[in-house]
Amino acid sequence: MDPASLCAQVLRAKYYPNGDPLQAVEKPGISYSWRSILRGFGALKEGLIWRVGDGTKINIWSDPWLPRGVTRRPITPKGRTLLNKVSELMDPYTGSWDEELVREIFWEEDVQHILSIPIKQGYDDSLAWHYDVRGLFSVKSVYHVLDDSREQKKVRQVGSTSSADSSIVGNF
Repeated sequence: MDPASLCAQVLRAKYYPNGDPLQAVEKPGISYSWRSILRGFGALKEGLIWRVGDGTKINIWSDPWLPRGVTRRPITPKGRTLLNKVSELMDPYTGSWDEELVREIFWEEDVQHILSIPIKQGYDDSLAWHYDVRGLFSVKSVYHVLDDSREQKKVRQVGSTSSADSSIVGNF
């Protein structure tokens, strides 16, 4: 949607005045159309990943930026670390990762993922589709992501029910 269009301006004024539709949340009384758009954004968020440029837009702890798994976030707890932006993990002189700092803050599994990410110094951080090698979104790929997510929920539900049932059977 063109951000300058009348439709986009009306939706922004009513539903996401901060200017970022990806940060909008469902509230009671919203229109069916806006609810559908938000659910589409939810599906989109499932597959977004940040590609590291200068690191200034990416929050280390809450944004998906590590090329792995479902969450694409560090598994290392934040703890008392004051660093928040990916740019703070980079050496300002060399433009590469500050490996010593990264190893000091993160668990080894995160360290390996972080150090494997190429830095594109001089470029802005950008969002990409995690489930495509080129980072391009497609309806087909989001369909598969949603279908896989639905299957995982079914397995979890069946797993929790069966384990509860087995404990009941074991008590007789």
